[in-house]
Amino acid sequence: METTLKLILEVLYCLVALCASGFFVALIYTDFKKEQRDEEIARHREEREEAYHRRQMESFRK
Repeated sequence: METTLKLILEVLYCLVALCASGFFVALIYTDFKKEQRDEEIARHREEREEAYHRRQMESFRK
């Protein structure tokens, strides 16, 4: 009986450790994806600004 309870307790410890490590991996993953998304948004913004500037310069030349 005592060994069964110790085994159950060890399994619970392992599950808690697994959940905690999964939580940290999820935090790192979401942070990485957010950085990628922010970089892509900044790149698109720069492309739009360059296109707008190019159109303005073309209209001044005419």
